[in-house]
Amino acid sequence: MKIGIDIDDTMTDTFDYLIPYIAEFFNVDINYLKDNNISYCNLPEDMEKRELEFAKKYYDKVILNTPFKDGVAEYIEKIKKLGHEIIVITARDKTLYTDEYKTTIEELNNNKINYDKLICNLDKAKVCKNEKIDLFIDDSIVNCNKVKELGIETILFNSKGNAREVANLNRVDNWKDIYKKVKKLSTK
Repeated sequence: MKIGIDIDDTMTDTFDYLIPYIAEFFNVDINYLKDNNISYCNLPEDMEKRELEFAKKYYDKVILNTPFKDGVAEYIEKIKKLGHEIIVITARDKTLYTDEYKTTIEELNNNKINYDKLICNLDKAKVCKNEKIDLFIDDSIVNCNKVKELGIETILFNSKGNAREVANLNRVDNWKDIYKKVKKLSTK
């Protein structure tokens, strides 16, 4: 199978990691952000207006140190050993990064993520279609639904950004569960 996998809040814990930087940049109390479940992916409208300015100031410098979820490298390696191709599909682009590929490759290498291809593109459904993805894993309900509409199997990784949203999608909480689901799909 060709498996497309998102990075932020699917492989990493970007939501919590960026909260202190958001508090600093927007001069708001960190507890306000935590209490209201606010981070980079769901900024209030008044903050969203300055999102690009925030991204340009921080992303190239701090994204490299985003903590990865437990077992990501281990389970992706196990998935690769089952014979599957891993295509990392991220919505990172030039509006947010000086060089989205350079930053992302360095981040993935720093965390020993074994992958076959990296694609930085906002339209993940289009990428999945063009790359003939068989399984797509993301924390975005919108992305998963768009990909699912193409007839592609999806797995929604539970995250703080989607925890309060209802979705008729196959949800997982950790990479061990992803591995189990991929292994089960492999035997079909």
